Amino acid sequence: MTAFAALRSIAFACLITCAAMTAAWSSLRHAVWLNDQDRGDVVWIRTASR
Repeated sequence: MTAFAALRSIAFACLITCAAMTAAWSSLRHAVWLNDQDRGDVVWIRTASR
């Protein structure tokens, strides 16, 4: 393997890794459970018989 081929394969691996990290960050940033604003609301339901 020549030095150029090794450098090219390292650059390609870096590109794939960075693309995967960017996709993961983007999906986590737009996750519904992360942006849920109603997490702290409590709804009390009366369960006692009338």
